[in-house]
Amino acid sequence: MKPPQFHGGLDSLKAETWVLDIEKLFEVFPCSKTQKVLLATFTLEDKARRLWMLMRENNKDIGWARFLEIFYDKYFPQCVRDRKVSEFMERKQNSMTVAEYEAKFTELARFAPHVVDTDDKKARHFEGGLRDDILEKVNVLKLETYIEVLDRAIISKANIARQATSTTGWKGSKRQGFFSKKKFSKKQNIGSSTTSNSSRDTSPMCNICSKRHRGVCYRMSRACFKCGKTGHMARECN
Repeated sequence: MKPPQFHGGLDSLKAETWVLDIEKLFEVFPCSKTQKVLLATFTLEDKARRLWMLMRENNKDIGWARFLEIFYDKYFPQCVRDRKVSEFMERKQNSMTVAEYEAKFTELARFAPHVVDTDDKKARHFEGGLRDDILEKVNVLKLETYIEVLDRAIISKANIARQATSTTGWKGSKRQGFFSKKKFSKKQNIGSSTTSNSSRDTSPMCNICSKRHRGVCYRMSRACFKCGKTGHMARECN
């Protein structure tokens, strides 16, 4: 197992990551408080190693807690840690996905251990930072553990996305149906108009009887309007 190395510098997150990785080694290789310092300082490189060599004479046989105080004062000062705590307390999901929010939450939670020192407190703090549309689907369930809240938040986000896609597709289909119906109606009206026009009498208007007909006007020949024969009127025609 290759131990993590720390080269110094002004990147506070790298310093914190190194501490976390070193403490993981302590779980596998149990050490006394002074042995922890020996193991940790053995992995220091470059500027970090040179600085420790200068400080070592005045800090012989110190324990791990005291070493962390010295280390953090140099590479992770209190003012930076306070900013991280504030960032954690104010962290909201906003436009992030649930996975992105969870990753940022986990990264910052270690700077405020007093806020998440129980699973219930961790769950409530994570839940409180969720976006409103997801929060309203999660907090009504009154879930007890952090894992349950995280799992339900992921499911709720997926459901919301699926509903949005379904609604968009339904509106598009409805709009397309509306225009298709309108187009069909317009064609139907055009057809009806054509049929109506074609059914109109196109015979010429007679100047004598003021009616449309072809051939000799019966009024002029005094013929019956029903049978076309002379000698009687239409009202007398049998």
